[in-house]
Amino acid sequence: MRTSLFTIIGAVFLLLACEKAPETIAMQFDSSKQTSVFTWALKDVAPDLPSDWSAFNYLVLEMKASSPQRFSIGPVAEGGFYSKNIQPFMGAWLRFTIPLEYFSEPPKSAVDMAATYNKARKLGMVNIGGRVGALTGIDSIRFLMRTPMNNPTLEVRSITLSVDDPGEALLGNAFLVDRFGQWATKDWEDKIKNIEELKSAWEEENRLIQTPLFSDAEVSEYGGYKVKRVKATGFFRAEKIDGKWWFVDPDGYLFLSAGSDCINSSVRTTTKEREFVFEHLEGSDDFADFYRWNLIKRYGSEANVPEWVGTNVKRMKAWGLNTIANWSSPEMYNSNKIPFVLTLPGLQLNRGVMGLPDIYNPQYASDIDTAIGKMAQSYKDNPWLLGYFVGNEQPWPGQETLLCDRILSGSDTPMKKELSAWLKKNGDTPEAKRDFIHDTFKKFLGLVNATLKKHDPNHLNLGMRFGGHTSKEILAITAKHFDVFSFNCYEMQPSVRHIEQIAEMTGLPIIIGEYHFGVPDRGMSAGLVQVKDYNERGNAYRFYNEQGYSHPSVIGAHWFQWIDQANTGRMDGENYNIGILDITDRPYTGMVNAMKITHKRLYRVHSGELAPYDTQPITNENSITNN
Repeated sequence: MRTSLFTIIGAVFLLLACEKAPETIAMQFDSSKQTSVFTWALKDVAPDLPSDWSAFNYLVLEMKASSPQRFSIGPVAEGGFYSKNIQPFMGAWLRFTIPLEYFSEPPKSAVDMAATYNKARKLGMVNIGGRVGALTGIDSIRFLMRTPMNNPTLEVRSITLSVDDPGEALLGNAFLVDRFGQWATKDWEDKIKNIEELKSAWEEENRLIQTPLFSDAEVSEYGGYKVKRVKATGFFRAEKIDGKWWFVDPDGYLFLSAGSDCINSSVRTTTKEREFVFEHLEGSDDFADFYRWNLIKRYGSEANVPEWVGTNVKRMKAWGLNTIANWSSPEMYNSNKIPFVLTLPGLQLNRGVMGLPDIYNPQYASDIDTAIGKMAQSYKDNPWLLGYFVGNEQPWPGQETLLCDRILSGSDTPMKKELSAWLKKNGDTPEAKRDFIHDTFKKFLGLVNATLKKHDPNHLNLGMRFGGHTSKEILAITAKHFDVFSFNCYEMQPSVRHIEQIAEMTGLPIIIGEYHFGVPDRGMSAGLVQVKDYNERGNAYRFYNEQGYSHPSVIGAHWFQWIDQANTGRMDGENYNIGILDITDRPYTGMVNAMKITHKRLYRVHSGELAPYDTQPITNENSITNN
């Protein structure tokens, strides 16, 4: 096993300001280790930093990361290690500030898990999940990286504490993003250098996507497998046949939903107060949209939507994708060329505390009746619609006590009144608080489902898209109110234990609403599940899908997402390298080729005729795998 390099060029950590220029410490994270850790005792490397940080508001780093791979940093205090994940901009010296409240206070209420935990900074992102506590009794600072790739380095030449935010800055003159939206401080084999290269790549792709993966003799108009036909209703439904769940398409053919989220013509990132990051910007508003700007170069006009839709339909058919999944463009799903899903509007999840709406408001039932009715009026007779999702990754499951405490400490609302009466009757205990939230959630799901079926009895209720594993209590609640159970599963493979628990508790078929694999490269982080390289991303796609669809209950899986996120981050700072397409509107070839192989096999894998692909993905160059 290789020994990790850790060269101390010099270490002087400063408190606030100091006339002497700081020197640098360089950490090289060891790729032979699952987790590579460096812990600095304050007395050795930062004697001027106090052990009590409670009088300060910001931790300020001057740093340079060789990789966009996230690392963890935090003080080791009396209560333990308070770790937060940093997603850095790579390849340049920068000043990066972290609010100390991220280490000392639990996250504030937000509509879903991403909004709760992802916090955008001008030059990176902080994910604030994990332990928090009093910033006293601090004796050291710890840095760590999980499954580091290519022995990445992190140089730090200053760590200070500040009362006021000193602001973030590039500590040099170079820009970070070129005119095509690519990361400027790194090169790679097929990086675009000029518009001629890009137009040539687009022409070659146009040639490759002319032939669908499945012939008309193999699949129906909607993508159902013509191997077997059962009762047709003119709409998508779900049926258990010989012990296995399937979607059934409007013509009665068995169907498995293989899709991608976020098929859109826009990938925006903010430029406000960080215009210096970009080589070239088009327009004068506070956003850059390099993907849209590249599409204009491709199609010649921002208004050329039909040609863009046509290209994407050809791509999906050539690659074997048959579902336009969540958060996609209306121009895509309203084309009625590929089956699609929708999310119910107007449920007021964003108004509720921690994503739970106030169903006790006398106006609530009327409000959602209007919102659902309006959407259903447009889609209830559309055979291309697979069904509706109810919501996405509510952050409160498992934190019911915290949710109640926040309701009680908030403004006077009908829900607060109901909760107070409940606790008065049943006792102010964690158990009573949990029971109140579960009872409220049950009423919410029942009301939403009844309203949906009233306005649109033709389409499926696809569930809540829970974030990760769900408790037995919540699973039992959902069984009566969903047609399909959905959850997002960011793991190396779908959890058999959780899938079987869902099947046992609900008896419902299952859609995985989100998953992905990424590579820390091209200025972007790897997302939530990391693999070694782009070929391994395709390998991971095959492994995940075939292992998942081999279960009798799994009838859908939707990749997140269609296009790489902006390398300078979306609204919450995520900048994940997890697209089927890159920012220049070119597909990742290895990924697409692997998708085609697996999509050709899915019917036989799900029916039990073929064993699922079982080669586990490599997560770094030393073949460390996650089992």
